[in-house]
Amino acid sequence: MIKKVFIPVATALALSLFCVNGMAENAVPAAKNIKIAELKKSPPFLIMGKMPHMTKQVMQAWDKPEFNLSEDQKSKLLVIRQETLAGAHELAMKINPLELEVASGIFSGKTPEELAPLVQKIAALKAEATMLHLRCIVRTTDVLDDNQGKFLKSM
Repeated sequence: MIKKVFIPVATALALSLFCVNGMAENAVPAAKNIKIAELKKSPPFLIMGKMPHMTKQVMQAWDKPEFNLSEDQKSKLLVIRQETLAGAHELAMKINPLELEVASGIFSGKTPEELAPLVQKIAALKAEATMLHLRCIVRTTDVLDDNQGKFLKSM
């Protein structure tokens, strides 16, 4: 009786351990092989999805008669967009290699304490990018009148 119960239970246990071990081994190489191209897709901001991307919304509404942008507003908004995108891109290009270094570092045996300075540097750069985003929102809303602001919010 014991053999009839023990052998299937032992087999099931061994099989489950083998499967879990295989999944863990497959997870590590995937993390080790993080590509810089994948990291470039990651936005450089601390706060995601809670604040509007004002210049994107402005561009979507650009020529709509109900948005009614003047030529003066358009030129100011283009400058804001160009400066914001350039600044965000510059910060992303600094952040992405650091993120890759942290990701590869943890899987090559570095401790969290050894990686802490890199994490702090990433945090500071992401905070800078978030401030850039906040300034963009304020600068953009300063250029728009109340009706244009309401129109953007309704989009």
